[in-house]
Amino acid sequence: MNTYNENDAKLNPLDALREEHTEIRTALSKFGNVLKKIPAGVSDSELNEISEYLDKDIELHFKREEDALFPVLGNYIGIETGPINVMIIEHNSCRELTVDLKKKIEDKDHKSVVSAGKALIELLSEHEDKEDGILFHIAEMQLSHDEKQDIMKKMIAIN
Repeated sequence: MNTYNENDAKLNPLDALREEHTEIRTALSKFGNVLKKIPAGVSDSELNEISEYLDKDIELHFKREEDALFPVLGNYIGIETGPINVMIIEHNSCRELTVDLKKKIEDKDHKSVVSAGKALIELLSEHEDKEDGILFHIAEMQLSHDEKQDIMKKMIAIN
C-alpha cells in the first residue's frame, strides 16, 4: 500500500484512495489465483502473505477512509445512515471475514480457506466498486479544495 509523505500533501485524496483500490484489486486477483491452487497444494508463505496484506494494507486503507475521509464527508451526507454507514458496516464485515480466514489458515483447513477467501474477495470487490462508483463521486461534488487538502494531510499522518 502506498505510504504518503509531505510531498503528497497536494494530491487529491480521492485519487489516492482510487489508486489504493487499484492495488487492492490486483492483490485480490493474486489471492484468487492462490485459492485456485489450494486443491493441488499451496505454500504456507503464500497464505501468510495474504494474511499480512489483509492485516496491514487493507486495514491501513480502511483507517484512511474512516479517520480522514468519512468524518469530513459525513458533514455533508451524514454518517449514521446512508453511504458512509454502509461503507463502515462493510469495513467491519471485511474485518470479521479476515479474522475467520486467518483462523482457517492457521488451522490449515484449506477447503474452508477457499470458501472464506472467496467470500472476502467478493465483498471487498463489491465494496471498492461502490466507493469508486458512488461515494467518491459524491465526495468530489461536495468537498472543497481545502477540505480535500485537509483530508490528504490526515491520510499522510495515518501512514
